[in-house]
Amino acid sequence: MQNKILKIKHYFVYIIPLIILIVSSKLMLKGSGYAHPTPRDITLVCALYIILYASKKAYYWIGVPIAILYAIYTPIGLTFDKPTYQYFASVIATDAIEGIEFFTQIPFTHYLYAVLIIVGIFAFQKLCTKLNINYYRNKTLMIILVIIALINQSPFDYFYNIYESVSKVKGEVSALHDFTKSSEWGKSTLNNNSRYDDYVLVIGESVRRDYMGVYGYPINNTPFLSRVNSTIIDGLNSAGNNTIGSLRLMLTQSDKEKLEPNYGLNLVGLAKSAGFKTYWISNQGYIGKHDTPITFIAKHADVKKFNKLGAFNSNEESDFSLIPIFQKELNAPIQKKQKRLFIIHLYGSHPNPCGRIQDYENHFITQDRQYHNISCYVASINKTDEILESIYSLLETQYQQKERKFSMIYFADHGLSHQEEGDQIKLLHGKTKYAYRVPLIQLSSDHQSTQYIVANKSGMMFIDGIANWLGVSNPLLNENYHLFNSENYIEDFGLSEKIEDKPDDAINIHGK
Repeated sequence: MQNKILKIKHYFVYIIPLIILIVSSKLMLKGSGYAHPTPRDITLVCALYIILYASKKAYYWIGVPIAILYAIYTPIGLTFDKPTYQYFASVIATDAIEGIEFFTQIPFTHYLYAVLIIVGIFAFQKLCTKLNINYYRNKTLMIILVIIALINQSPFDYFYNIYESVSKVKGEVSALHDFTKSSEWGKSTLNNNSRYDDYVLVIGESVRRDYMGVYGYPINNTPFLSRVNSTIIDGLNSAGNNTIGSLRLMLTQSDKEKLEPNYGLNLVGLAKSAGFKTYWISNQGYIGKHDTPITFIAKHADVKKFNKLGAFNSNEESDFSLIPIFQKELNAPIQKKQKRLFIIHLYGSHPNPCGRIQDYENHFITQDRQYHNISCYVASINKTDEILESIYSLLETQYQQKERKFSMIYFADHGLSHQEEGDQIKLLHGKTKYAYRVPLIQLSSDHQSTQYIVANKSGMMFIDGIANWLGVSNPLLNENYHLFNSENYIEDFGLSEKIEDKPDDAINIHGK
């Protein structure tokens, strides 16, 4: 009986370090963005550390640094996703305020998990040494690990993703820096669709359409859009789930197979090639040292107005501050037949949405703290609706005074996904279908009624649709693609493969 107890005790002692290693390995994989690491993946990480334990130097010079690198990314990986081009590109485009907001989105527990990884890796080594356990000498265990290792090398996928993403960002930034050649559009012409004098493209930020009253959200947070004559498209999917990842593809004639932008064929260049005077008015950051994909496109405009200049000079400007800038440029002397394209880039509902409405009253405050962040998000859309009304009113006034016909489009770069964080539900960057389902609304001086059209439209074809709206013809465009008709565009360019299939419907906060 005593021998049996000793044997059980021996097995218990033998398995404790292994359990610690398994937990640490799983945290490392989940922290690198793998939401559901398989037993094979976890086993491979365990195998790596069991083998490294055979050499104290190898463990401390290889194993510990690997764990530290995983731990550094873990808070981000658990909150968002694995390392990709979009996240590393966003780092370049992030100013100081956005950086602080980014890290405040991360739950405190995710930082604790990062610490647990380091603690676990050190605890495994210390316990094995103290208890004189050498898993690497167990031939059966090692044979099993080798067989698994030959099937998949998943522990190093994380480093490959980092290398590939950083290399891609570095290459693209370098390409932008060296890009001095003129537009590749050549000469474009105006066709019969070019009916207006002033075109305004308003880019919303982080807006999913199912949270807008005009798209059926139970709370009317879009009173202006709900009453003005317009064409509403229910079916636009953005090209990405964050600003840079999406707009670099939507505002250029991108490679549809490789999903890569072509900055020589950007929207500003297209409009200029057809004789438009172009304006870029933005409440997003402009980084002077490195061109980001969006600022690269913006700086080709004839008139550029940025509220935020650089990471350290950035300040918290309201989107309302763009209105007087737009008014000044709109009313500036211009030749009667000169067509103009204004691109207005809002800060919109960018996380944290509560920070977006510091200058705006939240009419949708909830009693239940769980929905506090959602109420701010709903209010931020209400604020954007008021800004759109101000822009429209200025265009309407000029139309009445100077007879300059106008057309205005509002869309968003991407949506967001729900995520529970402590005692609150927040809207953050994610991969559900709602992170791609964005609004698309056209308002024009000749709109006599409202049309609500349900039709699939792809952000990958956005520039072709915008060209059709502008009435611009060019051999490099698909002139048969329309954004504002009932034709369904079935091709999704791999979007369905990116989307996480899980419930993420809008939450009705009325009465909560």
